[in-house]
This record gives sequence, structure tokens and C-alpha cells, in this order.
Amino acid sequence: MDILTAALFCIAACVLIKPLAGVASEVKLVCSVAAACLITLRFLDNWREISAALEDIFQQTGMQSEYLKIIFKSLGICFVTQLGCDCCRDSGENAMASQLELAGKAAILVTALPLFSAAAEMVRTLLMI
Repeated sequence: MDILTAALFCIAACVLIKPLAGVASEVKLVCSVAAACLITLRFLDNWREISAALEDIFQQTGMQSEYLKIIFKSLGICFVTQLGCDCCRDSGENAMASQLELAGKAAILVTALPLFSAAAEMVRTLLMI
């Protein structure tokens, strides 16, 4: 599924879901989340290619694979947070979406702490030379 197919799928889902707005907002929300999940699951196939390419880059540069894990965890946090925020906003819960964004940012910071430690160690090593 390329991006054009995904866009057409989303447009078709929106057109089909729109009449449900006044009738059953719960059904509309479930349909929207299902469509979003289908698109996300379909594009997860691309992750194998991306992961392999990044692993090759990391092996060629001699960087630790632990950094690659941090990058993927952070991306996963971003995707899950975005999906959750969009669902909250679709159901009219803007304050909850904002809090989820804040929680996602904090989770990424916690996940990236080893990178900050490695950078600080690198700076300390360079200053000692």
C-alpha cells in the first residue's frame, strides 16, 4: 500500500463515517480508530526495510545497537501518542489530548536518557584530551 492508496482509503473511510456523526458518535469513533489502526498496521511492513537499513548504517559506523533501540522506542512512543491524541481530539477531549502529548514527551525524554549520558561522557572525554 503506497501513500496514495492510504490517502484514498482514509478519504473513503471519512466519507463513510461522516453520516454517523449525528446518529452514533461512539460508532463513529470506533470506525475512525479502526481505520487508523488498519493504515498503521499496513505500513508496519515498511519497518522491516527501515530497520534493516538503519542496522546496516549503525554497523558501518560502529555505533552501538543500543542507540538504534532507543530511536525505535522513541518512534513507537511518538506514533502511539499521536494516535491516542487524535482519538481524544476526535471525541472532543482536547485537554486529555494535551495531557497525553505531555506524557508522550516525558516518555521520550526518559527513553533518551542513555543518549544524554553518552553525549555527556563524549564531551567529558574530549575536554580531557
